[in-house]
This record gives sequence, C-alpha cells and structure tokens, in this order.
Amino acid sequence: MTNTVTLIADHLGSTRPRVQGTEYVVDAIINVTDFDDAQAGLTADFVAVANSMVVTAGTFVASKYTVGQNLILAGTVETFSGVTVASVDSAAALTLSAVAGDNANDSGVTVSTDQEVIPYSTFGLTKVSQVQILGQENDTLLWNVELGTTGETSIADHLVLKCNTASSGAQATGDVGTIRVRLVGQIGL
Repeated sequence: MTNTVTLIADHLGSTRPRVQGTEYVVDAIINVTDFDDAQAGLTADFVAVANSMVVTAGTFVASKYTVGQNLILAGTVETFSGVTVASVDSAAALTLSAVAGDNANDSGVTVSTDQEVIPYSTFGLTKVSQVQILGQENDTLLWNVELGTTGETSIADHLVLKCNTASSGAQATGDVGTIRVRLVGQIGL
C-alpha cells in the first residue's frame, strides 16, 4: 500500500479535474511501489471480546490502514480469514472485524493487505461514479477495481484496487509498477 499518485496535465497544462458533461474527469498515473505492504516480525496481543490487535514489539504503523480494508494476518496462533479493519485505535492498535481467541505475546506475526486504497480526495474528487483502468506498466498483472454489493467501491470515498498475477491469479506483492486510471465524478463545492 505504498503508492504515489501523479495527476496528468491536460492540453492546457492543468492537473485539476475538468468538466465532462455534468461530471469531472481526472486522469492519473499511480505508481505502486509496495502492493502488499507487509509488516513482519511483530509481536501482538489479540483480544477476542474487543476484536483487538495491539502490537507490543516490532515496527508497526497502524495509520497506513483504512477502515474497511482487508488484512492478511500470518504467523498467528489463531487462523484469520476475511478480516477487515474496523477502526485504527492508536499507532500500534487496530480493532478488527473478528478475533476468534485471546492470545498474548503472539510472536512472528506478519500483517499485509491485498488492496491498494487511495482516497478520492487525492484525485481532487469527492464522489466517483466511474473508474477506468487505461493501461499498466507490467502486463503480467491483472488490475481490478474492487466493488461492494451496491456497485460502489468496497470502501466509501476511496479507490480500491486489487492486483493479481495473470498466470496464476495469486496476489501480487512488492513493486508492481504503474497503472494509468481515469476517474469520473464530482468535486466538492
């Protein structure tokens, strides 16, 4: 989840959203330098009744996660499946969608994600009605916009991208290169 967004200038040199009909259009290049953004070698306390994970040792940055984002937890005593971030509580604590059991000092924990999550505000938009993936640097990968059951992106007010390898469908990891996107939506007035 480490990325850089570069807004592409139009023929007049402007990178601001431009009008198309009744909506605004933004073209951007997203450079994803660490897709899974794994944080490894952690020691954490898991508490089932509070659905909490508190990292007690290791380097962990909870603020890089977004409420609703999928997490992949490996090296834990408990088995986690389909876990999402319910809230970011502090620099080292998250409330998760589910924690099955209590485990103190669970060592060797790795936290990673399978989504690239970027706020719409990064693109100068407040609401997005359409996203197009126009191209990508690495043709061995498949990029998709992740939608929820309502047809909106799965995390409100955010562009949610998934990236898999074309050959096996496995989750991509590390530096996955750049993709070019076009977003159509509204600006805040």
